[in-house]
Amino acid sequence: MRRIAIATCIAATFQLGAADAQTLYKCASRTGNSYQQSPCAAASRLVESMVTMPEPGPSAAQLAERARKAEEDRAESAYLSHLAGTDQIAMSYRTPRYARSTARVGRGSRNDDCRLARATRKATLQAVGLNRTYDLLRRLDDEVSKACGRG
Repeated sequence: MRRIAIATCIAATFQLGAADAQTLYKCASRTGNSYQQSPCAAASRLVESMVTMPEPGPSAAQLAERARKAEEDRAESAYLSHLAGTDQIAMSYRTPRYARSTARVGRGSRNDDCRLARATRKATLQAVGLNRTYDLLRRLDDEVSKACGRG
């Protein structure tokens, strides 16, 4: 009696899985082989048909693990960028040759403010990710424009 119950459970499991099964047809024609989910057309011949099962989607635990791993990787990347010194905007302390004769006193602080505003905007956008809003973008761009003398 116990064996019959186990066999019935196994059969029920396969029947539930078979509900999602689909048939895949391999058809040959003059232009070559094709794989499709509907039977072959009259101009082509059936080479093979197979029953396929779609792969189940990730579970909630797998999605949470992926998110945790992505955050861990992002943090590690930021740390390594910081160690390498590539996490900041590259600053050039040399003045181009054509600008040396026209360099004015007091420009350094304006350039520093501009660089700082751009770095702040970049860091804010990286922290916010895709959850940015139009108002945030507008405010950050206005701050950069004001610091860089374009506003």
